[in-house]
Formats: sequence, structure tokens, C-alpha cells
Amino acid sequence: MSRAIAAIALTNLKAVPQRWGASLVVVLGMAGVVGVMVALLAMADGFRETFRAAGRPDRAIVMASEQDNGMASSITREQLPIVLDLPGFRRDAEGKPLVVAQKFMSSELSERKTGTLVGAVLRGVSGQVWKVFPEIRIVEGRAFTPGRREALVGRAAQKEFEGLELGAEAALANGKWAIVGVFEAPGTIFESELIGDVEMVFPGYSITGQYSSAVGVLESEGALAQLQAAIKGNPQLKNAAMRETDYYTAVSNNLGGPMVAFGYAVAAIMALGALFAATNTMYAAVKTRSREIATLRALGFGGLPVVCSVLLESLVLCVAGALLGGAAAYLAFNGYTISTVGNGDNLQQMVFGFRVTPALLGQGAAAALLVGLLGGLLPAVRAARLPVAEALRGA
Repeated sequence: MSRAIAAIALTNLKAVPQRWGASLVVVLGMAGVVGVMVALLAMADGFRETFRAAGRPDRAIVMASEQDNGMASSITREQLPIVLDLPGFRRDAEGKPLVVAQKFMSSELSERKTGTLVGAVLRGVSGQVWKVFPEIRIVEGRAFTPGRREALVGRAAQKEFEGLELGAEAALANGKWAIVGVFEAPGTIFESELIGDVEMVFPGYSITGQYSSAVGVLESEGALAQLQAAIKGNPQLKNAAMRETDYYTAVSNNLGGPMVAFGYAVAAIMALGALFAATNTMYAAVKTRSREIATLRALGFGGLPVVCSVLLESLVLCVAGALLGGAAAYLAFNGYTISTVGNGDNLQQMVFGFRVTPALLGQGAAAALLVGLLGGLLPAVRAARLPVAEALRGA
């Protein structure tokens, strides 16, 4: 049986160049399906990974319990000293808690590529920022001076927006800020932001005077439970604490989920077209080779080898398309950077790169195999059921 299947399949594949036009339609159609699907999913994966990379398991974020967005959350000035003194946070050599109070300010800046005004975010932070966020490295200039409207700009934000060169003055929502430094935090959301003194964010911008959230370094791996218990047991606090990795994973899933759904939806629509193309091509191949198939049946070849040979031809064409589309997506998009369109506090202008991973290429290959299998199934069954005498007379 195996030899029979191999013999017929090899004969079919050798005849593919004779039907190169129809075969090329299947290959290119499948390449388009896989290429577009992988590209869209790579965009979503890069977007989510940029958020996730900002989180560390040894840090926790404290925010309002009813919020799942640290930018829109709130901690009052009366609550902040209590939060800073909570058990579970690590302290430095001087006994100061390694906790940073944060306040986010959204401003409109001109995008370099288009000149349009889009949302940029200044992350106001308190004094322990360099100990709490060691991944943020100043590569040009100096750190901001507390009590002054001085800001550091992320490398990605500097490339994205106009007027953020070292030494420039940026017009943000509550006045002009001097750009005194440039920092890098590769692959994270931080690089798309500006950083400055949290207390300088409030004047002329925040009416409530409330902080957005607080981020601190945990004493140990199990310190999060201690921190959460302390918050729950304090009636003055209406807050919640999350491990920072869990927080950014949740945010990335909430914001990146629609991208993933869109990618699969577009791929499904395109795959339907590729499925029709594969089916029509294989029907045409069966019709063209009806005498050959009938002769094989007359010589004693069973229906199963014929079915398998037609399916194999369909699978080969679709897999060839998948390889072409996957390679094109990798070469064109892997590492390619784009940015979101900022719209206030819910989604800032964020620069991120496409991530074409082996897992995504595997999904593309699986989609191609499915289309090839479904596209060749009905023509294969028709070929197996083809009446021998009728096929020989009509050839």
C-alpha cells in the first residue's frame, strides 16, 4: 500500500509543472494567507511583549482596587505614607523603602513622520526611581533634578517625537520641561515615555493632587502575600497590590487581545479564498488526469492510494506557499518597529517591534496543512470514485 501511494503521488507531483498556472495560484494564495497572518500576529506579539518586558517578578504595583490600569488609578496624598510603610517592601541601607510614587501626564507632541499631534506620556516618579527601576539607564546627559521641570526622554520616544533633543524645552501639558537626559530600557514600554519629578507633574495639570500608583521592590518572593494582607487589613487603604509581571501581562492581554483576534479573523477570510483555490485546482487536476487515474484503477490500484496521492499534492502546494509566506513575513517584519496612536491616558504613543517567532511560523504552517487537507479532500474522494469505464471512454 505504501509503495502504491508513493508511486502515484510521485507521478502526480512530477506533473505539477504541466499545471503550473493553477498550481501557482494555490502557492501564492497560501503564501498571502500565511504572510499576512504571521505579520499581524507578530505585531500583536511585539505589542504585548513590550508591556510584559517592563514587569519584574521582584516588584509589586499598588493601585486603586477598582482599577486594572495603573495610569488611571489613584492613591491620595494621605494614603501614600501608609503605602510606603507597608510590610513586604524592601528597604535600602538607610532604611528608606524602595518604593516609587507615580503620576502620569498625557501631552500632545508632534510625530516626526507625519507632523500630527499624538499622545505622549510623562511618567512622574519619586526619588527612589533609579533603585526601583535599575533597567532604566541614562546614556546621554544627566538625571533630572527634583523640584525642577526637567525630564529624561526614552530613546524610542526621542526618535518618535519632534522637539525632544537633549537640551531642548518640550511644551507638555502643564508647561515647558527641559530635556536634560536620554535613557534606554530596551524592549520595554519605558523607552516610549518621558520621566520627571512626580511633584512637578501636579502644578497646573492635576486638580486632585492624587498619585496614580506606587511601585516597589519586594523583600522576598513570598512578600507579595504579606503586602496584600497588610493592605486588606488597613481600613484607610482601598487599594490592591499585584506582582508587576502579572499586572503588565493583564494589561498587554487586554490591549493586545483585539489585535490577535483581528489577525486571526483576517487570516480566516483569506484562508477561505485559498481553500476555494486549492479545491478548484485539485478538481481540475483530477479532471485532467481522469484517464490516468482510470488506468491505475484498472491495473489494480485501490481507491486509497488515489485519495492519498491527491491529498499529498494539495498539501505540498499549500506547504510550499506557507514556506514562501513565512519567509517573506520574517524577512520583511521581524524587528520592524511601529508605534501606536496615543489617545490620552488609556493608550499612549508606544513604540514596539514585530516579533516573528518560531511559534507563529508554526501556526502558519498548521493553517496551510489544514487548508491543503480540506482543499484536496473532496477532489480526492471524487478521484477514488471515478468510474473506470466511463473515464476511459471520455478521455
